[in-house]
Amino acid sequence: MADVEHTVAVPGIPEPIQKLPSDVMQVSGQMLLLTWLAFGIAAFCLHKLLWKPILRAVEGREKSIGDALDGAERARQELAETEDRKQRTIKQADEEARLVAERASHEAEATLARAEQEAKALAQRRLEAAEQALELERRKAAEALRLDAANRLADTLERFLRQELTDAQKRAYQTEFLGEVKL
Repeated sequence: MADVEHTVAVPGIPEPIQKLPSDVMQVSGQMLLLTWLAFGIAAFCLHKLLWKPILRAVEGREKSIGDALDGAERARQELAETEDRKQRTIKQADEEARLVAERASHEAEATLARAEQEAKALAQRRLEAAEQALELERRKAAEALRLDAANRLADTLERFLRQELTDAQKRAYQTEFLGEVKL
């Protein structure tokens, strides 16, 4: 009676596998060593082939974002400086208009009307000049940001395309990315 094995058939598992000795899943020193060796090789390969390039790409992206933020901050500062210059110009023009008005009031009422018109015209011209300078600075900053973004995209695309791709794949990626870039 001790020689008779009572096995229960497990559905879905082939019979030859069910008849294997029960010590198949026994942990041995050799199995542990081979398991750790395979894990170590896989970890090393993943570290060399995936982790470092991903970290380099993330660092590059962080640097480009930081540069873009610095550029935006510089543009904001330049805009604020231009606004300050505009306000000083307006104040200066107002001061000049006031002085002209005081002198004109002493001379005569007719001279007063003419002086006020000249002062207002001067203030308007300076205001327009300041607004034009402000717009020109804004356009330069925007163009610089666009050019920088396009250069970074081109560098990234070039690095990407240097990977082992077929010529047809490279042309397809180039066409796709260049179609998406809007300057």
